[in-house]
Amino acid sequence: MNAIIYIYMFITGIVLGSFYTLAVYRIPLKQDITHTRSYCPKCNHRLNFWDLIPVFSYIFLGGKCRYCKEKIRPRYIIIELMSGLVFLLFAMWLNIDVFNIEYKKVATLVFGIFFFSVIFIVVGIFKENKKIQRSVFNFGIIVEIIYMVYLYILNTSIYRYIIYLPIILFITLMNNSKKINERNKLIAFFIFILIGIYEICLL
Repeated sequence: MNAIIYIYMFITGIVLGSFYTLAVYRIPLKQDITHTRSYCPKCNHRLNFWDLIPVFSYIFLGGKCRYCKEKIRPRYIIIELMSGLVFLLFAMWLNIDVFNIEYKKVATLVFGIFFFSVIFIVVGIFKENKKIQRSVFNFGIIVEIIYMVYLYILNTSIYRYIIYLPIILFITLMNNSKKINERNKLIAFFIFILIGIYEICLL
C-alpha cells in the first residue's frame, strides 16, 4: 500500500512541477497564476488538456508547441521530473503508513509541499531573471514561521526558538530591504532553506 502513496506523491510532484514552470514565467510579469488558462508564450494560443499533461505532453509533442511548432524549452520537463523526484524521495523519507497515519507526519508533509514549492519557484525565477522574488520568499517565510509555531506547540525546547526568532527576522529584513543586493538576498534564501530542512528533520 505504501507504493501507492509513493506513486501518488510522484504524480503530485510532476503536476506541481507543471505549475512551477507557469509561476516562474508569469510571476515576474505580474500575470495571474491561478485563473488564467495556460497559453504558448510564443504564439499565445490557449493550450488544451492534452497539451498540459506533465512530462507526457512534452514527450508526445516532441518538445514543440502543437500550434506554432516552436520548440518548448527543456526546463519544463526538467522541473516537472525534478519536482516529481523530490516529492517521491520526501514521501519515502517520511515513510507514512496508510494503516497507521501519524498527524505529525501529515503536518510535516503539508509543510514540505509548501516549502519545496517556494524553493522551486524562487530558484526558477532567480535562474531566469537573476532576482529573488520577494513575494514568493515572504510567503515561504510565513509558512516556515507557522510550522515553527506548530513545533513549539508540540512542546519542543523554547530555547531553539529564541535562536530562530532573530534569524527569521534577519532574513525577512534582508528580503524586503531595497538597499540589500540580490547576492545577499540569495544568502538569506539559503538560510531559509537550511532552517526549513532542519525543521523537517525534527520530525
